[in-house]
Amino acid sequence: MSRSPAREPVVVLVHGAHHGSWCWEEVTGRLHTAGVRSHAVDLPLTSFADDTEAVRAAVREEAPYGPVLLVAHSYGGLPVSAGGHLAARLVYIAARMPLPGESPAQLTPTWNDFAFHRSVQTAPDGTVTLLPSAREALYSGTPPPYAERAADLWRPMRSRVPDTPLDDPAWLTVPSAYVVCGTDRTVRPEAQRTCAARAAAHVELDCDHSPFYSAPGQLAQFLAAQAALLGLRGE
Repeated sequence: MSRSPAREPVVVLVHGAHHGSWCWEEVTGRLHTAGVRSHAVDLPLTSFADDTEAVRAAVREEAPYGPVLLVAHSYGGLPVSAGGHLAARLVYIAARMPLPGESPAQLTPTWNDFAFHRSVQTAPDGTVTLLPSAREALYSGTPPPYAERAADLWRPMRSRVPDTPLDDPAWLTVPSAYVVCGTDRTVRPEAQRTCAARAAAHVELDCDHSPFYSAPGQLAQFLAAQAALLGLRGE
C-alpha cells in the first residue's frame, strides 16, 4: 500500500566567506532537474550574529512547507551550527563543525591553510576583502570561467569567526553529513576529516575548496540523496 503524499523537503544552501547565493547556481539547477526544491541564502556578512540570524530566518521561512536540509560551506558552518537547530538535517561542506566549549577563533590557525591568510586584506574599519591571490586557493580545480566570475563577485566582509564557544551547536541534535574536499588548498583536508568523523555520514570528493564549481554534479547528487533520507518523498 502506497504512503500518502507528504510535504517535499527543501535544500537551503548557505555560502561561505566573501561569497553569495550566486555561487550555488550550478548546484541548484541540478537539484531542480532532479526534482528537489532548493533555496540559496545571502548572508549579510556584517557580523557573525547577523549571519546566524539570517540562517534562522531562512529555516523559519521554509520549514512550514517541508523539512529543511540545511547545507553549509566553509565559514557558513559556524552560523549554521549556531542557528540551524530547526532544520531536519545538516550537510557541512569543507565547513566548520565546532565542538561545545571550543573557541572557533582560537582553532583557526589549525583549520585554514597558512597561505590563504596572505590572500586577505583588512581595512582600518575591520572590513576584510580578498586579494587576487585567493583565487588559486579557492578554485584550484575550478574551470577558469567560473573562477573569473566568482572573483568579480567577491564580497567584503565584516563578520568574524567567533571567539566565544558555541554551547549547543546544531549538529549535536540534528542529524548531519559531511563533504570532505580532498584537494582543498584553503581548508586543510585533515581538519575536514576530523569534522567528518562527527557526522552520521560523509563522503570525500576529489575537488578543490569550491565543489559547487569543481564538482557540482557529484555535490548535487549527494545533496539529493541526503534530502531523500528525510523519508518524506513517499509514493
